[in-house]
Amino acid sequence: MLGRRKRYYRNASVALDVALAVLALALVYAVLDLASPQLEPVLRRLTGYPFNLQGVEHLGEAGWLFPVIVLCLMLGLAGTRFYALDVFAPLRRVLWGSLKAVLLGLGLSTLFFYFFSIVNVNRSLLFGFFAGFFVLQSLKEWLLRRWLVNRRLKRQPLQAVAVAPVDERSDIKARFNRPGESGVALQGFCEDAAELARTLSKNACDIVILGGHAQPQAVIEAAEEQGVEVWYFADFMTPLLARPQFDEFAGRPVVVFSTIPHYEGKFLLKRLFDVVGASMLLLMLSPLLLLCALAIMLEDGRPVLFRQQRTGWRGRPFGMLKLRTMRHDAEAQRESVAGGNVHSGPVFKAEDDPRVTRVGRFLRRYSLDELPQLWNVLRGEMSLVGPRPLPVYETARFARFRDRRRLSVLPGLTGLWQVSGRSEIPDFAEWVRLDLEYIDRWSLWLDVRILLRTIPVVLSGQGAR
Repeated sequence: MLGRRKRYYRNASVALDVALAVLALALVYAVLDLASPQLEPVLRRLTGYPFNLQGVEHLGEAGWLFPVIVLCLMLGLAGTRFYALDVFAPLRRVLWGSLKAVLLGLGLSTLFFYFFSIVNVNRSLLFGFFAGFFVLQSLKEWLLRRWLVNRRLKRQPLQAVAVAPVDERSDIKARFNRPGESGVALQGFCEDAAELARTLSKNACDIVILGGHAQPQAVIEAAEEQGVEVWYFADFMTPLLARPQFDEFAGRPVVVFSTIPHYEGKFLLKRLFDVVGASMLLLMLSPLLLLCALAIMLEDGRPVLFRQQRTGWRGRPFGMLKLRTMRHDAEAQRESVAGGNVHSGPVFKAEDDPRVTRVGRFLRRYSLDELPQLWNVLRGEMSLVGPRPLPVYETARFARFRDRRRLSVLPGLTGLWQVSGRSEIPDFAEWVRLDLEYIDRWSLWLDVRILLRTIPVVLSGQGAR
């Protein structure tokens, strides 16, 4: 996971540098074209050097020179292995690597123009471009690494639990317990697969580190049953569900067993799709939300919103928002209606719940009470499409560890269960099967199809309760 994050960072960094190179070239060209007479005396007073800036009028018909200059710069970055610098590298090392790459790019450009006897190159443009790019890239690296390392790796490290014999534990501690350097926070150790399964069911965990355990297959199965990645630093094993992939950590090869396809690039598109979609829906549906809120207040007063702790990604709890559809004392009366549950398993749904208000019954029929969850989508706690989040107390009653694999992706506003009948599917095992089918088949097109199928289901009130 961490190695894949680094690869995506490098790809994004290359793309940003190409854009910055084009921007730096355009800016320097514009300055030389529009303000060189005014800039010369300023530079002379600041440095004491007799600057003589050259014009760029003669370059109007030599536009092919600009891609050559940018190409030489990128060759300089590649030749100095700038993008091989680790994300945890100190800033002074990054700046030194950038300076070496810029100087190599300048040298390659000079050699190219000298070798092909190109004499109409503007030296002011050439030096100004490489100096400007160095400044822009240094600023980009400082901002990007500050955000990536501080926010994504230091403040939000991957939570790990290890399964390893006693004689390996000191080595694992030394490898991972390096605050701000590894991007992994080691929570502790488990003795065997059974203890690991219990630990994963009670704690938010991103990865399982597998050492030289006597029964590695059992450990992998316990982790994949709950949708948690395994980092294995030893011999290759064959999982039942997880997809094995090779990764690296601190220069060492790692075999990752994951039941989730590694599509971080597509996940970025999914997140963008969620943000744009939720924003548009909130804007379009805001008058309807106000009307629903007014109806709730007129019938049963405040509050209009109901916040409940639901189980999110990797078992992390979050406050899910809904329009309030029950009386104020609904939570206190939950045990009194427990006998009317029409679902099997840990989920509770009553056929005719007396706690639901008249307005609430209408809101539930057309799923209008779910609309505030668009805010949860914007906050990154939910997605437009995914397994529905269950209350924390219902998740705690899961009878099978493998049911927790539905927590290995962000919960959704709608999903396969919703478009397949909603409450008309009383078997919780079938509900989980549909969720896992969504996880295993996921694509952006599948999300679009589910959203389109959700519209007629909601308008018809099919399966609502």
